[in-house]
Amino acid sequence: MSPQDGEAVNIPKGLHLLFDIDVGPKLSFVNVEGSLIFPPDSDPTHERFFDAHYILVKGGYMEVGTEENRYTSKLTITMHSTKYDPNLPIFGNKVIGVNYGILEMHGIERPVTWTNLG
Repeated sequence: MSPQDGEAVNIPKGLHLLFDIDVGPKLSFVNVEGSLIFPPDSDPTHERFFDAHYILVKGGYMEVGTEENRYTSKLTITMHSTKYDPNLPIFGNKVIGVNYGILEMHGIERPVTWTNLG
């Protein structure tokens, strides 16, 4: 059974969740102790949307492309919250928090994106 809008999702250690749908539900909380993987698509015009209030990578792994296999299509991760929503301790709200986990994001390579100011 797929999660519905407003539900929380727990990805336990040992489980590898592949988010390969175009639009998911607006989740209240995503707890990643296993793996949450957004696989690249071969079509650069392809779009995916992921919505949540909180994402906590707690000893787990979240991947949006790797250095060897970059995410070259479009992924929109939208974090939802208001200033009155509860905060995750240390992290706050409307957050992708990493606590002893790994967050790996590799998109298309870009030319130099910084400069020195004189």
